[in-house]
Amino acid sequence: MINRLLTATARNGWIFFLRIFGVALIVVGIVAAVFDVTFKGFTPVLWMLLGLASFLGVICNSLFRIVLTFERKA
Repeated sequence: MINRLLTATARNGWIFFLRIFGVALIVVGIVAAVFDVTFKGFTPVLWMLLGLASFLGVICNSLFRIVLTFERKA
């Protein structure tokens, strides 16, 4: 079950979505910082951290794809 879930999230579409989502969160954080506003308690720092967490997901998924490639060759 876990293997199927990891394989499904390691597809190109999911990684592309996480990249776009991360950029959007960073932009929201910058705009919120410029206008000095919070959205439902989310400060600009939280938006930036969520964007960085999204990029961390991209890194983890890319590393998992590399591991899958090496396992297929072995």
